This record gives sequence, C-alpha cells and structure tokens, in this order.
Amino acid sequence: STRTPTYFSIFLPKMSRACLNSLPQCWRLSALLLLLLPVATAKIVQRLKPETSRLASGKLIPLSGEEIEWTATSSDPVLSIPASVPGDLLTDLQNAGKIGDPLYELNFLNSELWSTRNWTYSTKFSLPNDAKEIVGDGGRSMLVFEGVKMGAEIKVNGKSLGSITSQFLRYVFDLNNHSIDLSDGDNTLEVVFNTEIDVGGRFMACTGGWDWAPYTNTVQGEARTFSKGIWKEVYLSIAQPASTSIEHVVPQIEFLGEYPTERLEDGKHKGFKVDVKVFFNTAKTVAGTLSAQAQWLEKPIEMEVNLDEGRSHQTLTMSATAEQVKLWWPVGLGSQPLYNLDIKFTPSKEGSEPVVAATRRVGFRYFALVTGNDSDPNYVRNATNEEGTDFHGMYFRINGVAFWSRGANVIPMEELEGRLNGPAHRQLVASSVEAGMNTLRVWGGGIFLPDEWYEACDELGIVVYHDMQYAQEGHAPAKTPIQEAELRHQIRRLSAHPSICIWDGCNECTVYMDSPTSIYATFVMTVVAEEDASRSIWPSCPALGWSTGVHKLDSRPNGNSLTTPSALPVPHHKLETHGPYQHGNGFPAVNGEIFMELFDANLPIKVEEMKTGLQYWNTYASEFGTVVMSSFESMAPTLAKEHWGLHAGQPSDQCFGMFENKCKGDNVMAQRNYPCDNLITVYFGRKSEAYWNQTGEAIFKKQLYQCLFSQTINMKSNIETRRSHNQLGCLVWQLNEIWPTGGWGSLEYGTPMNGQVFGGRWKPLHYVYSRYLFRDVVLACGKGGSCYIRNDAPTPLEGTCTLESLDFATGEVKEIALPVSSSMPAGPAATKFFTLDLSKVDPNQAMLLATCKQGDEEISFNEQLLTTPENLKLPAATVTVEVTSSKPEEDGSIEIKVSADKTALYVTLTTLAEGRFSDNFFALPPGDRTIKLLPFEGRAIDFELLKKSLRVEHLAPHLEQEHLLSFYQSLYDTEDWSWNQVQTMFT
Repeated sequence: STRTPTYFSIFLPKMSRACLNSLPQCWRLSALLLLLLPVATAKIVQRLKPETSRLASGKLIPLSGEEIEWTATSSDPVLSIPASVPGDLLTDLQNAGKIGDPLYELNFLNSELWSTRNWTYSTKFSLPNDAKEIVGDGGRSMLVFEGVKMGAEIKVNGKSLGSITSQFLRYVFDLNNHSIDLSDGDNTLEVVFNTEIDVGGRFMACTGGWDWAPYTNTVQGEARTFSKGIWKEVYLSIAQPASTSIEHVVPQIEFLGEYPTERLEDGKHKGFKVDVKVFFNTAKTVAGTLSAQAQWLEKPIEMEVNLDEGRSHQTLTMSATAEQVKLWWPVGLGSQPLYNLDIKFTPSKEGSEPVVAATRRVGFRYFALVTGNDSDPNYVRNATNEEGTDFHGMYFRINGVAFWSRGANVIPMEELEGRLNGPAHRQLVASSVEAGMNTLRVWGGGIFLPDEWYEACDELGIVVYHDMQYAQEGHAPAKTPIQEAELRHQIRRLSAHPSICIWDGCNECTVYMDSPTSIYATFVMTVVAEEDASRSIWPSCPALGWSTGVHKLDSRPNGNSLTTPSALPVPHHKLETHGPYQHGNGFPAVNGEIFMELFDANLPIKVEEMKTGLQYWNTYASEFGTVVMSSFESMAPTLAKEHWGLHAGQPSDQCFGMFENKCKGDNVMAQRNYPCDNLITVYFGRKSEAYWNQTGEAIFKKQLYQCLFSQTINMKSNIETRRSHNQLGCLVWQLNEIWPTGGWGSLEYGTPMNGQVFGGRWKPLHYVYSRYLFRDVVLACGKGGSCYIRNDAPTPLEGTCTLESLDFATGEVKEIALPVSSSMPAGPAATKFFTLDLSKVDPNQAMLLATCKQGDEEISFNEQLLTTPENLKLPAATVTVEVTSSKPEEDGSIEIKVSADKTALYVTLTTLAEGRFSDNFFALPPGDRTIKLLPFEGRAIDFELLKKSLRVEHLAPHLEQEHLLSFYQSLYDTEDWSWNQVQTMFT
C-alpha cells in the first residue's frame, strides 16, 4: 500500500528477523501489520453540540470543529495524520486508515501505535481583523479547553502554557500572562500528549475495561488506559481590556412551603425563592449592571455591581410564585415545563465594552430523598428540625408525591470519544421513557455526560441520581486543587437541570468516618454541598446514610459537617442495596468463573406475602442485573465470520483470577466479558461441547437468541419477585452497552455504525420493561398459586385485571377467575395478595396471560412462564413476517404483519433499520398480528433496509430436543417400537 510505506519499511525487516527466531513473535507482528493496513470506511466524526455552560465573553473564536484543520503527529517513527477536534486518537487513526476498527476482533489489544509513543495535536490559526484590533489595544485573550483526556502540555507559538491532567475540568489559559502576541500572522497551537504526565486517575474509570467493556493492555499507575484526545471544544475568548467573562450561571431554587406529603397543585402552593449565582472572570476591575430576565417575570431583576480583577461571583435573588410557574414532574406524574433565565452584564462605561450574556433553562420542583416514615404526621413534625438520616427505608418524593422509582444505571455510550453522538444520547433517554422508566443513575466510573443527555432528561421527565466520577481501580479521590476545581466546575455546569435530584459521592465506596473512604464525606460531598444546597445529597451508592450534615426530611445539606454512621441500627435491614447479580460462567473468559455454576431459574416465581407501603420498612435497590450478549446484527460486524459462535470455534484461553481474569490465548470471545453458557444451560438444558464450538450464522443467531431470552426471563422473574416485596426503588444494572458485544444492558451499543442502531437497538428485555415490568400496575402469580396485584400509581386503580391461560397445542385462551377485586388504593406499593388453584394449568403445555385495564386502555400485559423452556411442549409453528406498508405512514411508522400457523412463543423481530417495534418478544396464537416499526425522534426509517433485513425468530426452533430423543430412544429400547416410528414421533 502506497499509503503506509513507512510502516512496511519498519516492520518487514523486523518480521523477517522475528519469523526466523520466534514463531509467536512473528504472528504478533503479522497481526500488527494487518492492523495497520488502510481500512476503507466512512469518516467517523463526533456529533456533540457546544456546551451551554461554555465561557460567555466578548468574542469567541472556534479552534475546533470540522472546518478547523488539526494534525496528529508522533515520533519514533514519524507519522502524521489528519485529526479531528473534538475527537480521540484511535478514531483519528482509524479515519486515516492506519488501524482497523478498534472494537473488531482483538484490535483493542494491538496498542503499540497509540500507547508506546507520544502524540502531538497541532493546528494553525490567525485572528480576524476585529480581534486583532482588540488584542493590539491591550485586550484580553484566553485559550479555553472544555475537555482533554489524559495528560498533555499546552503550547502556543512554541511557548508552554501549562499542563492538563483532568478529563472533567475546563482549562482556561490567559495568554496575556504568558506574553504571547497573537496580533500578527499565523499562530501555532500544540497539545502534546505525554504518557509521563501523571493524571491521578482523573479520566473515565471504565477506560480500558470493566466487566462490560473491552480490557486493554495499557495502564497508567493502577488505572487502565485506552484512547486519548481533545474530546470537547477548543476556542479563544477575546475581550476588551476592561472586560469580564461569565464562567458559570448557577440557579439555586428553594421551595418556600412546609414539607409536603400531599400533591402540590399549580397555583396553590407557597412558591419558590430563586438565587442565581453568577461567576465572573475579570481582567480589570469593572463596574456595571447585572440583570436577570426570567421567563416567568414581566420585568428583569437588576443590580449594580463592581467586579474585582480575577474570579468573583455575584448573586441575584428573585421569586417564582405559584401563579407564575408550573411544577416540573417526573414522567407519568405530570408535565415538564421549563423556563429560560437570561443573564446579562452591561458595563457602566457606555460604548466601551460589549454586553456579556448567558442563558440557562430551569424547572421548579421540590424533591426529597426520604429515609423516615413521612406518612406519619407526627414523624414529620418531630423531624423538621433534625439532621442526619433515619433508618426506616429509602424512597423518593417529589412535589409531595411519593413514587415508585424505576429505571436503570447509565454507563458511557462510548470508549472512543471521537464517536460520541449527542442526538444518540437523547435517544437513549427517550428509549428509557418509552420503556416506562422514570429514574436514571449516572454511574460513577464513567463521565459527566454530554449536555444533550441532561437536556433530554429535563424535557422528558427523568429523575437523575448522579454519582461523582469516582470509582476504584486507580480512580479514588485525593484532596487536591485540581480535583476540587473539577467538582466545583461540574456542579456549576449542571446546576440548572431540574432533572438532577440527587448528588452522591461515588460508586460502591461505602463511607465510614474511620476509614480512607471518609474523604467522600470530608472532601467530595462537602465541596458538592458548598456548591449546591438545593438538592438532596447522599454519601455513595449504595450508602448507610448520614449522621450529620443534612436535613432529616429531605437529605438536603444544612451547613453542618457531613458524617456517616459506622453501621445501621438494624443490621439486617438495608436502606439501599446493590445486587445480587447473575454473572455468566462456564467458559474461560476475562470475566466469570471458568467452570459452570448453575442457579435457580425462579420459575415459577416465589411470592411471599408481606406488608407493603410507605409506613413499613422498605428498601431501594439501586443495582442488580443479569449478563447478556447482543443481537447477531450488532455483534457480527465486530467478528470474523469464522468466529461467529459463543466459543468462536477457537481453542479456549487459559484464564485465571477473580472479578477480572487474566487470559492467555487468542480466543476472541474470551475477551468479550462474561460468557452466557450457564444462563443458556439453566433455561435450555445442558449442551454438548460440540454445540458450543459450532460457528456460522445460523448457530450464532440461535445461541444469541437463547442468551437474550435467558437474560429477559431471569430479569423478569427477578423484578416480579421484587415487586411482591416492599421495595420502593428499582434501578437495573444496566441500561446501555458501551460496545457491540456482551454486557448487562437492555439497549445495544448506540453509536450509529455498521450493524448498530442509533441510540441502541432494543433487546427483548427492554420490550418487556415497556409492556409490563415498569408499568404502574402488575398482576403476577408464582409457586403454589400465590399471586399479587400491585399498584404503584399515585392514584387509586378503578380498573380490571384478568388472568388467562394459553394452551400451546390448541392456541385456546381460557379465563381463570380471580378471587379478589381489581380495585386498588393509591400507591406506591399498594398490594393485594391472594391464592389461586392453578392445578389445571400444565406448566409444560400452557402459560399465564395477565391483563390489567383502566377503562378500555390496557395498562399492563404479562406473559408468564411457569417452567423453563427446556420443559415446554411446543408445536412446530411456522412464523412469517411481511412489510405490509407500501411506504411509511404519516407518523413515519411502517406496518408489519406477523403470522403463525400454530402457537409461537417469544416471537422476536430484528432489523438493521433504525427505530423500535411497537411490541416484540411476544406470544402469538395461530393467526396474524400487526406490529409497527416506530421511528426514533427526528429520524426516518430506511424503508428499503427494513424490507431487506427484517427477520423473525421464535422459541420452538431454538429448543434443543435432546431430552426428547433420549425419551424416544427408551421407547425403542423397551417398548418394541420400530426405529421408523421413533423417528416419525421425534420429527
């Protein structure tokens, strides 16, 4: 290849020597050389909009974006490639044809090109004439980096300005202080990445591996590394000599009424006080008018201010009465009105300085993280002036309404920042809402997410439970100026979002005052509380709560020192839980036990009658989950065809370790986190070694269907069992995947690349969340006919719930009479327990169908298995699928007809086209059903791609009938049947 002559000249001699001396080394160099061959792909470009919180100043000159040319250069040997800013190094190398897709096969382990050398990103820029005049007159010029990942030295015109060591901090370099003249000609900006710069773990903790992300072979200290780059925008701020910049606008909104335990009504509450803290960076002392025009006020609020040189802040105070604003609610409880807040600073000296302006969007709600029994008026009265955490339980209340918090944990959408896509982040939130979720937790081993994600939460009504970005594995906190600045920057940046209701310190670092984790109370959350007293705070996730430092009723900071208890007074009762988790095992891989460990399928589920409701002890489950792979459409493009199988058709690796195994070998599936062997075995029966070792499209699709099925039924049983308990919070681990392979999510990898769906293709589990598990009202039955109806809506249920059985052989549906009324009091956790005689329902030949309606509207539908699939006696149904629309409908949807000649279970549609199905993973009695493919917001469905790629699967063809063959073999041996009779019966 003429595009990479340097690499051939370097590696061919090395390969010659290596192949003479060492065959393994020869193979490694050959693989690296193949990795370096150019790859013909469309250019990958980051799609994030500029942050709302970017510096507000006189004139901003962009130094990033598609129109700005950057170059990435390495030495030893010299290599220079076009680069994208914002972006990351690996994406630039892939775009330049120097490496293949880093997520393909084992490419992420071929790290020589990006890890053993230092890279310099550089660009040239010149000032427009008006900016030259300002600079020539003594104006102020500041170079701003909104985000750089990994350690780098910053140079302008060859002069060093300083270093960057935190991915999560905005860096501002005052060029005047460095005597850099930008007034004439071209200027050179260099970002010199240096692996010797210790960043103290201040980058995305899951970079380079987690038990759902690819493990790399590069580290800094204790922390794994992967890519690096300028992952957010870069710009120059040019301002007049006597000027200011607005660095942050921080609204603090406080409810003025008493603690509410009944629903607040618009126009009938005490209103809100709004303090708007504006942070400035000023070159020289300047006087002027600071004003705030709130959308709910007729006139602006103004005050005369004198801004001192350097950093300072001023606070504007205003009110928002019940008549002026409407309340913001989580989805399902009300609407999400948002209001613009325009901030301006106008210098007093007329005509000399420009007006500096910034805008934020706010919402009005009163949120409480509750740990006591606030359904008791006496408790509320006594706790009003008390501090710390109670030990009754943990649940959420907003605008007076206690609600069942259900949702998921969010991990980053990307390992490679050059692939980040803002609209895909919005779709991630939209898919959560469409699945019935009202709460998302930002997990502490990832990143502070892009603006598009938080804005979508504001607009769609998601409550955000937000970790600070601390985790283990080299990413623990240290009380340093950089980390303090990082915390203050991010809290200020995100403070306007009404969706963010809780800040907490970290992921899984339970805080004890007599241990190293006390730093989360004494430093991390103390800084957070200083910055934001308007939100509930929590020590960690999960946590034991607070001893001091917060108001007892709502967990908001009270200004006192933050301390935590050493233990809960009731040892066996936990406020908040993580786990249990259903890990994968049975195949040597980087995660999971090597040997098969089976588990109870929990079919039928275990229903234990207990007292439920706010007045009883309760728990918040903020993490639990089941491992899973992704669809064939998602996984196949990242694997060579000869490796299309759960064991890749390769020799097994040798793996040893605990949570993270160390593996020796080249098996590509060993590197794809947890295996699915034990899950498939539990639900589908034991398989021969030959079954696991097969490869090809047909077997891989079959294995992946079984794996996806197993996760779905396991999580369904888990959540059904939990909903019979007094759990008032249910956050699954996890929502999304970070790469197109194994993980824990219900949404696939969501970067729109080969085989992937924008925002993430829905896995079967996500459809079951939407149809049933995350609905307010559910009806479920378990062992011995123990059943329950639960209402988690804040209003009474005046509807009907019916229970039926579906006979597999005939497709007949029979009603089963319920011994109780379907009417239910208001939730959360209003539960009726009852027992049914289900002895006439053969679990091997029938399933339960539970439907709840409010009027004519179906509000939940449950298809409930009573045994594992390996025991089912299913007819050999033929299922077909056909696109019946000749073109997309007015709403962009496309109709699809699904037909079955016999009863088919868990019918699953899959396509390469973007969108999600109106329903999926469902039982289909003999006949037809119309399903729609629904477009994602602002996206059109590719009609031709849908017709070309649509496929359908169902359970029966994916059942191994080896146990039946054994049975028929016994008939041949003992009952004197002819072998022809046995074969006919088996067929």
